[in-house]
Amino acid sequence: MSEYDESLQDIGLIYSSERFQGILNIPMSINSTLCGGILDMKSNYAKTALMASNEMVFDDERLVHGGFIIGAGEWAAHVAVNTQYSVTINTKANLYAPARVGDLIEFEAHAYFEESKKREIKVVGTIKGVKVFEGTYQIVVLEEHIFKLQQKKKSDNNDEE
Repeated sequence: MSEYDESLQDIGLIYSSERFQGILNIPMSINSTLCGGILDMKSNYAKTALMASNEMVFDDERLVHGGFIIGAGEWAAHVAVNTQYSVTINTKANLYAPARVGDLIEFEAHAYFEESKKREIKVVGTIKGVKVFEGTYQIVVLEEHIFKLQQKKKSDNNDEE
């Protein structure tokens, strides 16, 4: 077990989909050490957490690159939508305070417009209760994987020629 995994275990984070088996519809191929683990989820809501690690370092002072925080926010948004096929089409993100290696960043995501294919998800990230991140993600829910849809569209265009 790595030092990183041990520190996650020490704070009680569960980065396993087993806890949410039966309600988790999203693919779990993502690297949870870079995007975060699921702490809680229900319809249109997710709570995730990311432990900032050395792989995220931006400079010699151990500042975490903001892209990792924005990516972890996107992961929380997808968990809140909880559908097998979805793709992010727009992101508006604000970083309010820096994160450093060792910080535990918790994200709460609330999804809106459940009856629509285009969802909007508001995500807030905090460190020890202080807001460090706020983002709005627009995610489109699809009936099959985006690459399969693109392939079909390409095939249909070739048939028309």
